[in-house]
Amino acid sequence: MIKVYARTDGVGRVLEIASSIFLRDPDGWVLIGQGEGDRFAHAQANYLDRPLNDEDGTHSYRLDGGAIREATEEERAEEKASFPTPRPSQEEQILALQSQLDALLGVE
Repeated sequence: MIKVYARTDGVGRVLEIASSIFLRDPDGWVLIGQGEGDRFAHAQANYLDRPLNDEDGTHSYRLDGGAIREATEEERAEEKASFPTPRPSQEEQILALQSQLDALLGVE
């Protein structure tokens, strides 16, 4: 029987999925299923229906009471809101500086 484990962060977001075939030490991992076949043997690609992260970088799954579930839209929105604001590009920075300089010099 092949066992499937999940590793989470401190708030239950699923970070990794691994099968007992490839996982040497399950310490810190939670058993989420067991069975036979590729779904269990190659759990990273086959166990869940979707990737672990969505296109925007938020986590797709949560571990809740030992069971995997899809993250809710509210949980994804909360996670996305916690992401750092991207730094402006060099071009955006130069345009902002040029605008400030123009304002100081009275250039329209």
